Amino acid sequence: MIPNCVHPLSRAWTQPNNTEIEIDEHHAIMEKEAFDKLLEYSASIPTGVYAGKMWKAHIGSKWFLRWYENMDDNKCSINTRLILDLPKENER
Repeated sequence: MIPNCVHPLSRAWTQPNNTEIEIDEHHAIMEKEAFDKLLEYSASIPTGVYAGKMWKAHIGSKWFLRWYENMDDNKCSINTRLILDLPKENER
């Protein structure tokens, strides 16, 4: 499960609610409206690291959901899932 994004810096970040996205160990499923709310960081990663921050990345011909999740010692991991039911190229 993607953690709730409750960090004070998240007020300036645009993303869908984590309840709008279903994930399993390998995939993410969401409606186009949720996909469109995700900011794209295909060639970099966003600054401001805090749990629950999500973005999308286009790698090759596939879209991926990425998000920060808390680890031990005040560190965050970056989690990645392949987005299924991808929007068509002209809908990005």
